[in-house]
Amino acid sequence: MKKILCTIMTVIMLMTVLPVLAEDAPAAEPPVSEETQVAADETALAPQDSQKLDAAYTLALNAITAEDYATAKEYINICFAYCDRVSNPVIMADLLLKRACIDVIEGNHDMAMLNLDAAIRVNPDIAEAYLVRTQIYAGAGNTDKAIENLEKYIELSQDTSLYETVAQLQEAKGNIEAAQAAYDKYVQGAGAEVEEAGFQNGLYKMQAYNFQEAITDFEVYTENETYAAGAFYNIGICKMNMGDYAGAAEAFKKCEEKGGIFEGLYFNLGICSMMSGEWTTAEGDFAKSIETEPYADDARYNMAICRLQQDDYENAMSVFTEYIGEGSTEERTVNDAAYYFRAMCEGSLGKLDAAIADYTVCIDHGYNLSESYYQRAQVYAAQGNTEKQNEDLANSLKYAEQ
Repeated sequence: MKKILCTIMTVIMLMTVLPVLAEDAPAAEPPVSEETQVAADETALAPQDSQKLDAAYTLALNAITAEDYATAKEYINICFAYCDRVSNPVIMADLLLKRACIDVIEGNHDMAMLNLDAAIRVNPDIAEAYLVRTQIYAGAGNTDKAIENLEKYIELSQDTSLYETVAQLQEAKGNIEAAQAAYDKYVQGAGAEVEEAGFQNGLYKMQAYNFQEAITDFEVYTENETYAAGAFYNIGICKMNMGDYAGAAEAFKKCEEKGGIFEGLYFNLGICSMMSGEWTTAEGDFAKSIETEPYADDARYNMAICRLQQDDYENAMSVFTEYIGEGSTEERTVNDAAYYFRAMCEGSLGKLDAAIADYTVCIDHGYNLSESYYQRAQVYAAQGNTEKQNEDLANSLKYAEQ
């Protein structure tokens, strides 16, 4: 929406030339009937009224420039008294548009829409009214209406640069094909090569799950000073989604070499290392993610898994504890698997009571019931509690059959 945000102050200053009044019409006019001429004479302004309209219009513009909107509204209202919609439809529509823009600035969107509708009825070709409508609809979250009005503005104004904003709106709705079609119109209308066009098309293809085609588009930018880091990052994302974790890791590392700073770079590198069984490397990646990215909890959980995979039970247990945090389990919304795997670490370290407590949390939360009962039964067996061992083994079988 970056191209629409400044709409109101831009539109409100449009048509700042002095109004073209009825008496200023060209001398050569097509023949008219006597009845029509009488009607025209009745709507024409006397020179004195024309001068008043001119003065009020100029004062309104000056007040708008000074951002004195209360005064601007007063002079616009004076203009309405001297401006006839039949003889001066363009000026009338312009006044209604300016009044609507002030309404938007003041947060009165309902009144703004009424004034915009009136402006369009007077002058259906007033493109800027559709642009202001777009802003109101977009702000209200009505993306369909925003797109409809923005496309009407483009049709009337021939400003094809705003197809880029149409693409953004369609993308926000998840209409990737429509977004790409709008973006193509933006590129076609640019009249010159748009440097980022291929990169943007790669993004659309990536969002449409056409990962190989997206990679092909991004590869064109890997030597581009501006887009290289982003291209490598997106190639990494595509390859992750294709299951090529080694290739993804290579792309992410090249992104880092190019100076790329992307939220999720180290977390994704850690995932790739995990999927490749490189537990120590993954642990280091997640450590960087914890320090620099907003995924500290998830990164910490994955780091603990890496340590568990290396049989480093003490350190794995410590990180799981950091992840779970303090307080009662009812107050924490965490991955229940953390309790399960911490229990495994505790059992391996001989902390049997703690292991039982964590397996019990898993059972209370309904997590992996067959395995949680089975593992707790093993701990009870280690304590010599055959009664509870048998009870848990029976429950394990029951839930395994469900």
